Parts: sequence; structure tokens; C-alpha cells
Amino acid sequence: MNARELAPLVLALVLLMAALFMPKWQLPHDTFDYIVVFDITQSMDVEDYERGATPTSRLMFARDAVRRALRDLPCGSKVGWGAFAEYRSLVLLEPVEVCENYNDLLTALDGIDGRMRWANASEVGKGVYWAVRMAQLAASKPDILFISDGHEAPPLEPNAPVSMPDDVQPGQARGWIIGAGGDIPLSIPRTDENDRRIGVWGANDVIQLVSEDGTRVVSKEQLSSLREPHLRALAGRVGFDYMRLTTEGSIREAMFDQRLVRRDKAPTDLTWLPVSAALLLLLSRFLPRRAR
Repeated sequence: MNARELAPLVLALVLLMAALFMPKWQLPHDTFDYIVVFDITQSMDVEDYERGATPTSRLMFARDAVRRALRDLPCGSKVGWGAFAEYRSLVLLEPVEVCENYNDLLTALDGIDGRMRWANASEVGKGVYWAVRMAQLAASKPDILFISDGHEAPPLEPNAPVSMPDDVQPGQARGWIIGAGGDIPLSIPRTDENDRRIGVWGANDVIQLVSEDGTRVVSKEQLSSLREPHLRALAGRVGFDYMRLTTEGSIREAMFDQRLVRRDKAPTDLTWLPVSAALLLLLSRFLPRRAR
């Protein structure tokens, strides 16, 4: 083998060695930055979704949908977790880079359930406003995905809007409210502090709306369905968009909203460049002359 025939092999070897030790480059990318807030109140345990033929709760279905979307986010994107109960939304995990922390994010996601619930009230409107506050206090000002069925407990009077606090203004944060649940009212499972089911909520166990003269009950708050008009109104008040969680791909559609793209530098693997060059050199060396 003469020097002319040997040169491509030597150069291909050098390129492959370079690929083994090549660091990731910080290059501009389209990325996203989110805190995903899960409603963990007991109405989210209603099983009005299905996976295959198995009934699945609203919270479980929402977590699965977020898990599917997470794996498709580009490196450099950041995601954190939050939870809503009572009247507050709290940060469980500050947004972290998804590729380097993927397994940790999934582990934390699997732990979000009713055991974290600190109260049985569910003032969803106030929870949305707290989520806006969370976004403003975080260093990166992340966008918000707020997943809830919109079931207020205690119930709101008809046509009574939730008053917006002075420190929350429309458009102050960006994001989506994702409506979870079906249209048919179903019984709400009753669970203990360890999230074990101990029955269902009865009509006498919850606060009901009554007629103006106080003589009759006019609501069935022991049953729960998606309160879509309420969630749409809340989204409009804070400047969010609204989407219904219908399939496991719904969350991905919201997460990849191009209006929420952030241009930022992210670690980029460019090892394919020297590997491709080495492959071309090897092909040029071993392919028959006619094929070259």
C-alpha cells in the first residue's frame, strides 16, 4: 500500500479519534422554559380517561401526557414542576435543563400525587394567580402550563369572577391552562393523607350552592366534570391560552407553541461531522473506481 492509498485511512482514523473526545459546543437553539403546575386536588382522581381499556384518573393521564412531551423537548430547554391545592400553587422543582436532568425530572414527576396535598379546598382561580406569581419570582421568568379540571371547592356563586390581586396583571406571564376531565359529572373519590381511597364524597360532605332564599340545593358539588367555561375565563383574565386535554399528545402541542420559543445557547453534539467525514474517506478508499 503506497502513501496515496494509506493517507485516507490515516485521516479517517484521526477524525474518528477526534469524534471520541470532541466536546459539545454551545450554539444558539430554539428552546423552551416551563413550570408545569398539576392540580392535585381530589377531583383530579376522577377516572374519566382511558389507557387502552383501563380507566385512568385525570392526574395520571396528565402526568403521562407531560412525560411524552418531555422526551421531545430540545436540549437546552428547561422544565420544572409545581402543584396546586387549596388556593396556592407551589414550586416543587425549579426549571432545570431537560437533557442533563431527564431521569431526575421523570422521577420527580412520578412522585406528584395526592400525598402532596396539604388541604382539601380547591380554589382554582387563586391557584392560577399564584402560578403567575411563581413565574415572576423565578430567575428565568418561565412560562406556565397549568393543568386542572377547574372544579372549585367551595363553589363559586354563578357569574362571580375570582378577584384578581393587584400584583397580577394580564399578560404578566405567558402560558396555557390545560383543561382535564370529561363532560359527564362523576363521583369524586375520597382519599386519606396517604392517597388511599376510602370511598367517595357524598352530597352532605361538601359545600353546595343553594337558592337565593336558602330553601333548596341547586348544585351537585359531590360530582365533578371539566369546568371548561370557567377555565377559559381564567385563561383570558391572565392572558394565557386554553386547551383541552383530549389525548396524550395535547400537552406536546401546547409545549411546542412557537410563540413561547426562546433563543438560547445549548450544548450541541457535533460528532456527526468528523464521523461523516471519516466515512466518506473510507468509502473513497475502498469503493471500486467505477463506483467512486
